[in-house]
Amino acid sequence: MYAKFPFYSIAQMYAISIEEPVAILLGQDNLYWVVDQVCASDYLDDGCSLLSAVD
Repeated sequence: MYAKFPFYSIAQMYAISIEEPVAILLGQDNLYWVVDQVCASDYLDDGCSLLSAVD
């Protein structure tokens, strides 16, 4: 996981700025999580919801 944010738009800006393939998930804590795209399936198995994938 790279970071958690309270707003989706901030998570998007962060995801674009790090120039890595990431996914943005809505976590169980109602925060937007920016995670490595390869590990996103692990978080989905834990109950998170995939919102977008950024290359």
